[in-house]
Amino acid sequence: MKKILGLVVSVMAVLLLAACSGTSGGAKKTYTYRDMVVGFIQTGSEGGWRAANTASFKETAGELGLLLKFYDAQNKLENQVAAFRNFIADKEVNVIVLAALETTGWDDVLKEAKDAGKIVVLEDRRIDASEDLYATYIGSDFAEEGRKSADEMCKLLEGSASKNVVELVGNVGSSAAKDRGQGFREKMGDCGIVITQTQTANWSATEGKAVMESWLKQSTDIQGVFAQNDEMGLGAILAIQEAGLKPGVDIKILSVDATAGAFKALVEGTLNVTVECNPLLAPQVYEAALKALNGETLPKWVPSQEGVFRSTDPNLAEVFAQRKY
Repeated sequence: MKKILGLVVSVMAVLLLAACSGTSGGAKKTYTYRDMVVGFIQTGSEGGWRAANTASFKETAGELGLLLKFYDAQNKLENQVAAFRNFIADKEVNVIVLAALETTGWDDVLKEAKDAGKIVVLEDRRIDASEDLYATYIGSDFAEEGRKSADEMCKLLEGSASKNVVELVGNVGSSAAKDRGQGFREKMGDCGIVITQTQTANWSATEGKAVMESWLKQSTDIQGVFAQNDEMGLGAILAIQEAGLKPGVDIKILSVDATAGAFKALVEGTLNVTVECNPLLAPQVYEAALKALNGETLPKWVPSQEGVFRSTDPNLAEVFAQRKY
């Protein structure tokens, strides 16, 4: 009897240990895309780039078979924070993807998400928060885009007696606006560029046109426009045309994003250069989120691959025809 009793106790101990370690039903769960429920907090409408970014997430979710819960914050930070908390409370959601409107104000909700066991992935926009509160950031090196822009503007203004450049800025609290402006300033001194005017136009073609009109009424001693996105650059082109000047000739125009609208302007010769910022980030974001769900440690930044396109490029029309955004 003692031997039988000892055997029973041993078996029970093994079963209890297995239950406590989570191995009674087999190995630890391996997540697939079909197990993912993603709460995606988008900034809002900002033109062609943002529309392509949103489409990338919706289309890729369908292709992979994951459930996407999409929220458009209508360019309001308070809406983003509220949506973040709603996704934390949503028991279905196991991944939160954030395209942050502002760099600050995220510490509390990130801590709440971590406590709730949610995976957080940042896309397109960086934030100022402890790196241990999110899995990774996937997106561009905005400062490098600014440096590329300054290099290209230097080439455009080579030989010009004056190098007065005006700067159309995006949302001033966003990482894209801050870093592109900083990067441009790091390199503009290499050829003597002077920024004579800088003002936000909130990524908008309409506001970009209005700001450019105001500047041209003050002075036409402007050799270049640095627009932090294509939409603002396209707005500036309209203002320059209405002022009786030739954009791309009388005033050199450089913008960032490389959307279809910018390519059309490049082909027409009204835009000189566009620096690419890739919006099709969903495949990289979903892949990273799945790895994080399965316990993998990710690098804190996964950069996207991007180029520079000029109105003088010989294969411009061919590249334009193949653009997805």
